[in-house]
Amino acid sequence: MDCKENKLCLGIDLGTTSVKTCLIGGDNMEILHSISKPSHADIQSDIGTKGSEQDPIIILKTLKQCLESIPAAQKQLINTICITGQMHGVMLWSEQVVKQKFDTLLEDIEGDNSRNLERDNSSKETSNLYTWQDQRCSSEFLSSLPKPDSHLPLSTGYGCATMLWLSKHCPDFLCRFVNSGTVMDFLVAGLCGLDKPITSVQLAASWGYFNTREMSWNFSQLTECGLHVDLLPYVVCPGHKAGTLQQEWCGISPGVTVLAALGDVQCAVYSVLKSQQDAVINISTSCQLAFPVRNEELLPLTADSKCPVQYFPYFEDSYLAIAASLNGGNVLANFVSMLQGWMKCFGCNIEDDKAWDTLIDLSINKTNSETLKVTPTLFGERHNPQQAASVTGISADNLDLGTLFRSVCSGLLDNVSNMMPVSFLEKNGINKLIGSGSLLSRNEVMRQEVLKHYGKLKVEFGNSCDSATGAAMYALKYCREQK
Repeated sequence: MDCKENKLCLGIDLGTTSVKTCLIGGDNMEILHSISKPSHADIQSDIGTKGSEQDPIIILKTLKQCLESIPAAQKQLINTICITGQMHGVMLWSEQVVKQKFDTLLEDIEGDNSRNLERDNSSKETSNLYTWQDQRCSSEFLSSLPKPDSHLPLSTGYGCATMLWLSKHCPDFLCRFVNSGTVMDFLVAGLCGLDKPITSVQLAASWGYFNTREMSWNFSQLTECGLHVDLLPYVVCPGHKAGTLQQEWCGISPGVTVLAALGDVQCAVYSVLKSQQDAVINISTSCQLAFPVRNEELLPLTADSKCPVQYFPYFEDSYLAIAASLNGGNVLANFVSMLQGWMKCFGCNIEDDKAWDTLIDLSINKTNSETLKVTPTLFGERHNPQQAASVTGISADNLDLGTLFRSVCSGLLDNVSNMMPVSFLEKNGINKLIGSGSLLSRNEVMRQEVLKHYGKLKVEFGNSCDSATGAAMYALKYCREQK
């Protein structure tokens, strides 16, 4: 569809806990419609708590609900779609599900009977989505694999690591599929009717075993491990046209351009970054602190799994220096859940909102304890998977709830600032930090802690760092360049 005729661009974010759409247009990139819905897509893994799996069909069902809320007249003006979402994760599918059954699959995403293809791993034509939170790949398993020919290390939850684990432990299951990709790549392939999935370098790099300098998978290492490399998607640069919409989709006309899918961190940063001297800290479920780097010489020549800062492909041949902590709002959510569990033992039920409001009220005027120190790394870190959470310096004087919650919040920022200290940012020419994310928007205590740890920089809150918006903005940029 000609960009000159219609000027609206749709950004889609298939996130870990929610799905969001954003529709923008005009020279000032006006947001015309935006909606987010929780996906509730988590399903039980057959390996227990070490596994983190989601039903991709439920994710697409949630997306359909978001799209149905966009006014029909606006959907008719969409000319470009850009899809982003959770990085690192992987799913597999048969050729038939895209070429012959994807239309039916989309039509069947209605109500509770959407799982006529019920998620039985023994017979379905798509696998579950194995997410970035998956812990099935132990340190011992990862150390048994060939060293990647990449500046990025391998970690549990990364697509190639997960597939190598499946290749070793479930070879018959893996052999049933012919394609792999992120859930975003699956959607792009289905919408465009692609025989072979296409992904962007942003997502390929997040899987491991990908050389960004050569734009190539580490075929020899993966083949050595017994992985059928034909499973891997074709990799392109951001802004590549993957194809066009093959039929009407939720009121969007066929022929609309669909771009190769992008990483959610990159799109989130893109949505708010205004200068090469800016960095972004985004704290929601997890936490990312990132800034753009144009000098490729700063990239390490080989992977260093112990380094807390990694460099992922961004836009226009640049990279993002990212300190990506696995610990953020998920830690505080576990703290709240723990309190609710304790209170339930005494016959008291506390609603989520009441618990959060009380904790913030109790801690907002507390100064950090001189002795009580919380290391809140409940989920470890990629550069230190064995790191556990701990509490030290407990005394009779610092066990009140406000001080404890304050110490947990402070510990989260201690952890991030240890990964990427303010001195590292200053050394790289950063003078402003943009704070965003659902946790920062709702939690004044966390905003205070950001200021305490990064106060040497100009700190700016109130920006909506949003992956769906960033994807729509990038689609609009693509559209303008086509004129």
